[in-house]
Amino acid sequence: MIRYQLLCEHNHEFEAWFKDSASYDEQAEEGEVQCPYCGNDNVRKAVMAPAVKTRKETAPKPAHNVNQQAAIEAAEKAADDMRGGADPQEVAQVFMEVVSKLQKHVEETCDYVGNDFAEEARAIHYGEAEERGIYGEATAKETQELREEGIEVVALPKVVDKENSN
Repeated sequence: MIRYQLLCEHNHEFEAWFKDSASYDEQAEEGEVQCPYCGNDNVRKAVMAPAVKTRKETAPKPAHNVNQQAAIEAAEKAADDMRGGADPQEVAQVFMEVVSKLQKHVEETCDYVGNDFAEEARAIHYGEAEERGIYGEATAKETQELREEGIEVVALPKVVDKENSN
């Protein structure tokens, strides 16, 4: 779920909840989003302040952000190596080892939320759920919507551990 601050053409401000940003867009386009004060359906998103923690509540960022950065740097290095003429098979092998290590780290340090990933990521982003590292499944569309909302997500391929899969 996502919460939006909305404003009608008469400057009445109110909040409303939607399944996702696409749901808001569809409902607003159909005139289904109406001001609770005057019934006007000419509604737009108002400027929203992000959920900000007080100094007392501020905690260090989880270590998984560091590992995400390491994975990004490894991917960039792999791309540079490929452009530099390195053996593609060797580059791919090194890259997959880095992704596998990152996957293992995420699984050990983050909460698995399954298909609720997009919803839970929004809840964390908007301060409605405990801030923590999470992982799960999301569609390409959900991932794009999260990014459009300013929510940082990193898509990782699922690496199968061949040695332990039998």
